[in-house]
Amino acid sequence: MQLRRTARGRYIALALLVGSTHAALADDSAEISTSIFEERRAGDKGGLTVIHPQASVGTDIGSHVTMDASYSADAVTGATATTYQVDAVSAATTFYDLRQEGSLSFGFKGRRSSIVFNGTFGTERDYLSRSVGGVATIDLPGRNTTVALAYSHSFDAVCDKDNGDRMPLERTALTGADACNKKDLILTKDLPGTTVWKDLAIDTAQFTLTQNLSPTANIQVAAYGQVLEGFQSNPYRRVKVGGNSPQEHIPDTRARWSLTARVNKFLPKLHSAVHFGVRFYDDTWRVIGGDAELGYSQYIGNSLLLALHARVYQQTAAKFFKDAFFYETESTAGEYYTGDRELSPVRNALIGGKLTVITIGGDKPVWGLFDKLDFNIKGDLLILDQLPADSSLDNPMGIAKQFLYGTGLLDAVIFQLGLLGTY
Repeated sequence: MQLRRTARGRYIALALLVGSTHAALADDSAEISTSIFEERRAGDKGGLTVIHPQASVGTDIGSHVTMDASYSADAVTGATATTYQVDAVSAATTFYDLRQEGSLSFGFKGRRSSIVFNGTFGTERDYLSRSVGGVATIDLPGRNTTVALAYSHSFDAVCDKDNGDRMPLERTALTGADACNKKDLILTKDLPGTTVWKDLAIDTAQFTLTQNLSPTANIQVAAYGQVLEGFQSNPYRRVKVGGNSPQEHIPDTRARWSLTARVNKFLPKLHSAVHFGVRFYDDTWRVIGGDAELGYSQYIGNSLLLALHARVYQQTAAKFFKDAFFYETESTAGEYYTGDRELSPVRNALIGGKLTVITIGGDKPVWGLFDKLDFNIKGDLLILDQLPADSSLDNPMGIAKQFLYGTGLLDAVIFQLGLLGTY
């Protein structure tokens, strides 16, 4: 796979798709949906297409136990530059990859509290993801305050080129022709002289506080932290440093955190709601970012719900990131070097909407099975703006030629169809 996730984060496309999925269902419900992400191509090169089908089902086992199961896949096609260099678009090569993931969770709930344990397994040609975790929630006396604590640990494995004892600037990158062997579905197997599997451990924790401010308004504050330890470079990506093009080399340790605040206000007279959220992000690689989001939801009669939202985001570059021109002319910024656009300075804007059609069975179940059926259509437009890593320096070749973005105002679109049934 020519464009692998960096440090277990998705590519921009997958991050947006996953962000739109639902949490655990339970309450006897089933959902199927398909999302399509299409990134515009720069001329006849570049671009990215992601098809993301998913299905989930939840059920109550008695009055205190719930069970949820889900399956999703990411079919990714497109083109990416094998080497991060000036005018990289001309060297773009096509690729295809399929990722599949399944999860299972069991929950136990009381009158004011619940705890859910979950496990997830994901596989693709060159990456294995195995994680376990849990979420605990409690409503404090008065039921105006809800506290939640979540934790997960991932035991991931990444396929890499067997470079032996070579120094970073001497290492070669993985290619699609290199075999990434596995003993079975879960265990990996090295091919000495060709490929090796490297570990990546990820610990993630989140604390969330939801407070009712009035009968029609609430606020939610969340603190998120994550520590990654292990191989986080893209094994396929090369970076042109001087006259050489070695494999990308980034640190094995990364710690990151974020703070998020969101306010929701229901407007009874308009039968609508407004939402506002802000987030601040920071990590040990000096990537600092922030975003703001505004949303509006409007009921149209009793069976239609229209939701509109807009979000803007901007981040700085990692401390070892350089524009390709300066990697070629000045060498690296210390030990590490990367061509990952998710570690570059970037600004983006997202605007979109979602229309949900709600059907309630009443005396007769919908389709003879469901008490309630929701059909939704969602669409988003994404505008990406790549920024120079150091605006104080002259970059005669231009930052735009280093990544495969479109050249117009619209860089990507996301479209989703979903069906949720409660029975």
